[in-house]
Amino acid sequence: MRKQWLLLLVVSIMLVGCSAKRHEPITAKNFVATVNILEPSLSFFTPQGEPLATWHLDKAYTGATLVEDTVILYGFGLDKAVAYSLATGEKKYELKTGTGVTNIYYNTKQAKIYIANGDTNRVHMYSLTGEPLKQIQVGNYPMSMLIHDDELFVINYKDTVLQVLDANTLIEKRSFAIDKSANGLIVPDNTNELWLGGHGEGVRPNADVKRYNLQTGELLGKLEMPLMPIEFAQHNEEIYVVSHGRNTVYAVKPDGTALWKQDVGANPFAIATVGDTIFVAGYDDHKLYAITDGVVIKELDVQKGPFKLLVRED
Repeated sequence: MRKQWLLLLVVSIMLVGCSAKRHEPITAKNFVATVNILEPSLSFFTPQGEPLATWHLDKAYTGATLVEDTVILYGFGLDKAVAYSLATGEKKYELKTGTGVTNIYYNTKQAKIYIANGDTNRVHMYSLTGEPLKQIQVGNYPMSMLIHDDELFVINYKDTVLQVLDANTLIEKRSFAIDKSANGLIVPDNTNELWLGGHGEGVRPNADVKRYNLQTGELLGKLEMPLMPIEFAQHNEEIYVVSHGRNTVYAVKPDGTALWKQDVGANPFAIATVGDTIFVAGYDDHKLYAITDGVVIKELDVQKGPFKLLVRED
C-alpha cells in the first residue's frame, strides 16, 4: 500500500509539473516571430535578426495572432484556441472554438477578437478575455479578414463573394463578387481601394492583384504580380506583395506604380514589416528573410514550415 501511495504521489507531481509548464517570457518591446507548422513552434527574433527564443508547441497549431501582450494559437483540426502571455510564457485562457478555425484576427480599435471557421462557415466575435459575444453565418470557408473604418471585410476562400460586416455588431452591410480562392487583402493608405490577392483555381493559377472600389466592389484594375500573390504589407507609402508561386516580393506605390521586385526564399507565404525592414518567411527552406531597400540582407534559420509572421513594435 505504501508503494502505491508513493507511486500516486510521483505521478501527481509529474502531472502538476506538466500542467505548470510555461514558455520562455518574451520581454522585448519589438520583435518578429515565425509561426512554424511542420515543427509546431514559434521562433522569435529582434528586428535586427538576433534570436530571442523558440517556443516548442505540443499541438498541430496552424496559426497564431497577437492580442495585446497575448499570443493566441489555433489549429484547423483543434477544437480549442489557447492564449499565452508573452510576458510570462504562461497559459492565460482557452477559447472553445470547435474544429475548422482558419483565421483569428484582432483589431486594437474595436478591442475584439474575430474567429473565422471553415467548418461551420461562421465568423465569431470574442472579448479580450475570451467571452463569446456574437456570431454570423457567412459564405463558404471564410478565411482572410481585415478591419477598415469599423467594417470587417471577410474573404470566403471557397466562394465567389466578399462580405462586409459591421465590426461591432457583425451585421452584414454589403457584399460583392470576387474570384474563388482569393487570399490576402489590404486597403492602401489614403485610397478608396481594396486590393485582393489569390491562389487561382485548378490549372489556372492567379497572376495578379485585383483592385476594387472599397464601397461598391467595382473592379478598377489589375496589377500583374505572378505568380499567386497572397499576402500584403504596407510601410511609408509602399505596399509589399509576396507571390509564393515564383518566390517573389513586389514593391509598389498605392497608385500601383512598380518600384522593385526581389526573388526570395522557397515557397514564401508570409510577409510583414518592422520599421524599414521587410520580413518574408520561406516555407520550404525554413528561413526568415530580412529585406531592406529591395535587397535581402539576412537569412535566419527557423524551425520547419514557417507559415505566418507575428510582429510587435512600438
